Amino acid sequence: MKKRVLLTVALAASAAWAAAQTDLGVWTELDGEYAINKKWDVGVNAEVRTRDFLSGFDRYSIGVSTDFAPTKILSFGAGYFFIDSHKDSYITKKGNIVDDYWRIKNRFYLQTKLKFKPSILTIGVRLRYQHTKENEVSIAKYSSSGVRKSNEVKEANSDNILRTKFSLSVKATKLLRPYVGYELSNNLDGFSLEKQRFEVGTDFKLNKYNTIGIGYKRNIYSDDDDDKTHNVLSVSYKLSM
Repeated sequence: MKKRVLLTVALAASAAWAAAQTDLGVWTELDGEYAINKKWDVGVNAEVRTRDFLSGFDRYSIGVSTDFAPTKILSFGAGYFFIDSHKDSYITKKGNIVDDYWRIKNRFYLQTKLKFKPSILTIGVRLRYQHTKENEVSIAKYSSSGVRKSNEVKEANSDNILRTKFSLSVKATKLLRPYVGYELSNNLDGFSLEKQRFEVGTDFKLNKYNTIGIGYKRNIYSDDDDDKTHNVLSVSYKLSM
């Protein structure tokens, strides 16, 4: 059983790497979790995302969260993220060139999770509502000949997203926890599908307190453009206390 699980993970990782050769970002994440009691915990999170093949940084974020689990299978959570994300330079319809820029977002979320543990399997379902507000930003703009123009202004805006995630993990060994996941992101302003995400990987539970994770994510966007990362190598570390 354990050999089959390891072989499956290895094959999935090989296929993911082959598919990602033209577009691969790296997402690194640090998590800290403190259990106040058996039902309630608080956490902090920091993440750095790179552009394709480490060509530059794409996003920084830091967040705080809390979760309350009234039963073993049901939990409720809330959190906040401060996000600074990068956007590529682009050409307007009039032929002007707008510089690349960074834009700050403030994101709040509420969620509920169901988790079942039959045998060595863990089956999870998560529903998360998130509200994100992007700050107004003023960006340098030039004509095609390089003459400075009035700044391009992106006004503040917000969106409301419902993220539905299904996951399955296996306690293959005392150390190894392979997993697969699928997530849908729907914009509640019209309830249109914005993104799908497939993921596969494994967590290495070093001991009661320390866990390292490595995986592959495939993002599929309904409104696609070259500024989005489709293939991701994810690396994470979690400290639980």
